[in-house]
Amino acid sequence: MNKLLKEGDFPKDFFFQISSLFISIICVHTIYLLFIDPAAAMQIELANNQNRAPDRTIAIILKDFEQETCIMLAIWALSIMWIKWSRVKEQTNLLIIDVLGTDADLTIPFSNIENVKGNIALNSHGLLKNSLLAGFQTFTVTKNIHEAASSSHLACDQEADRMESELSMIRYIIWAIPSIGFIGTVRGIGEALSQAHIAVEGDIAGMTASLGVAFNSTFVALVVSIFLMFFLHQLQLMQDLLVLDTHEYCNKNFLNKLQ
Repeated sequence: MNKLLKEGDFPKDFFFQISSLFISIICVHTIYLLFIDPAAAMQIELANNQNRAPDRTIAIILKDFEQETCIMLAIWALSIMWIKWSRVKEQTNLLIIDVLGTDADLTIPFSNIENVKGNIALNSHGLLKNSLLAGFQTFTVTKNIHEAASSSHLACDQEADRMESELSMIRYIIWAIPSIGFIGTVRGIGEALSQAHIAVEGDIAGMTASLGVAFNSTFVALVVSIFLMFFLHQLQLMQDLLVLDTHEYCNKNFLNKLQ
């Protein structure tokens, strides 16, 4: 798990995403089989016996497979956001320690650069490690502080772009959830229209149940997507702050000490 938190390795990320999807499907479907479906069936049967539409309880609102799918996808997206939040949090914690091993030094002599690079490789990872090593490698070759600063900031920005691109799957899930809700709406309205002739004869129970599917699926999908968008924006905020703080760390602890 520690390696998964530290490394943005594609095979590991892909394995985690697939595993979390299967776990989400199993957990949510089990809850539906044990609690949601029996409660909804009982309430529908009671309403049919009384020739009325069932009350809008939580079980009735969540009972259809569109809502179940939306909840599965929401838990999957949250698990992906959790692993990315953990990585950002761990990299943020690196900014409060002396990964260069030069905290007491006012400057970093050129002769000591190799030792400092070893400390960076040993004590850091991810965004901070890539930014510092890029700057040190450029300075080793050019002995130019300005070019070292440019290399360090460029590496930092490239890592920021990579972290941003890794959010594409989460964005896709958040886009897909309302779409699934609208599929339920179309299905429910279609079923309601197919029962219009029965409603004309006075039995509106089937038509109202189908309309309930239409509106409940969209309602659940929109609520879930709003919930996920909040956490996605919080994650993006943490990533942006990490990039800014890394820039500041490099300037204060690395670039300002070069000579």
